[in-house]
Amino acid sequence: MPHTPRPHPPAQKHGGLTEVLPNLFVVSGGMKLPTTIPVRFSRNMQVVREGERLVLVNTVRLDDAGLAALDKLGKVTDVIRIAGFHGMDDPFYAERYGAKVWAVKGQRYTAGFDAKSPPYFTPHHEIEPTTELPIAGAKLVVIDSQPPEGLLLVPDHGGVMICGDCLQNWATHDEYFSWLGRTAMKRMGFLRPHNVGPGWLRQGKPPKDQLRGLLAHGFANVLPAHGTPVIGEAVERYRPALERAST
Repeated sequence: MPHTPRPHPPAQKHGGLTEVLPNLFVVSGGMKLPTTIPVRFSRNMQVVREGERLVLVNTVRLDDAGLAALDKLGKVTDVIRIAGFHGMDDPFYAERYGAKVWAVKGQRYTAGFDAKSPPYFTPHHEIEPTTELPIAGAKLVVIDSQPPEGLLLVPDHGGVMICGDCLQNWATHDEYFSWLGRTAMKRMGFLRPHNVGPGWLRQGKPPKDQLRGLLAHGFANVLPAHGTPVIGEAVERYRPALERAST
């Protein structure tokens, strides 16, 4: 798809890489909504290590110190975009490392939330549930929202579901929230543990049967793009929210 490249967004405040399960790392950082009002909140990047290879999911651009720490883990070879409203830092990693970018079919790289604006990047691969992914044994689950939303199921550790905006776990605000972000997110129902993203539900309008169908995948852990990791009994922890959202 033809596209017009744009300057890479700068690195924003972030923390360090944490190994939450063997060979699965998470780093949290800040994000500002593309509005004139300074609403800031947190987002996470997941790093899957396979031998000497690193696969990034839900990318967050790191500063020089963060990139040095990333390089100590291995070589970045691939980036997987699963969230329809994420992806702005994917081109940075594609350029820096020559990484291949895999994006869910139907997603476009456009500024803000305007899916009709000209794209600024084209992924190397469009992926579907039948695609062989660059993570051994991993499967893509696709929700037919607008735009489509992916969840990445990694088979290790009883099943790890890596999520974008669908499954969240913001029990409370963290250091990356602005005051206005804390206030707005609480009022809109974001600051709840084991939650289905309320903004994504409203804007993406996912099919209810597909939300309920997530419970059949049997994942023990969730690594969300928003909130803290859920380690153990994840299906049961998310069951109430998924059942509410699918009724």
